Amino acid sequence: TRLECMMQDFPLLCSPEDKIGFTQLDRCYCFTCCKNNINDAPHKRPHDCALTTEADIYGCGVRLLQLSGADVEIEEPDTKTFFDISVKLGARIVLQPSFCICLEELKTKLTGKIRISKRSSMVVEGDVVINGLDLDGALELSGNGEFKDQVVKNAGRPLEAIPEDELSTHPPSLQIRGYHCPIGEVEKVTVQP
Repeated sequence: TRLECMMQDFPLLCSPEDKIGFTQLDRCYCFTCCKNNINDAPHKRPHDCALTTEADIYGCGVRLLQLSGADVEIEEPDTKTFFDISVKLGARIVLQPSFCICLEELKTKLTGKIRISKRSSMVVEGDVVINGLDLDGALELSGNGEFKDQVVKNAGRPLEAIPEDELSTHPPSLQIRGYHCPIGEVEKVTVQP
């Protein structure tokens, strides 16, 4: 949450007896924004556009998996460029709130060796425990129970640039990105107890 006042005015409201504290997190865990269009973003630092916002969200998922304490190995990202906007973009990881809402809960959901390639995408939802995974492609995992010692290899869902001369023919949600994610090949698994 944020203060609805000017930050420099806040200390004036406090007395010497007030106990004040704050929590500071790396930007990757708590903040990203999409405020620049694809024409202005290449000239801004940070770019703060759709591509960087999505890369931040996926990168946060990667970092959380790495912090879980499990044996997690995720390939380092490559630099991807769309419309002169470049970001580090590797595995695209989405951890839905139904899977976990904090690091402590995530620690209970991962065991065994987990290997994820930089071209992979994974969406996890539900009360699933991942116990060993080798992922090179796209996986949508849901349900309730253990997903144990699985190897998932497929063509995946790579991001593709939209040619500039075709951009206006696409919906606004893609026009602000300059890229799309085709259907590709996805393994959809519903885990049952």
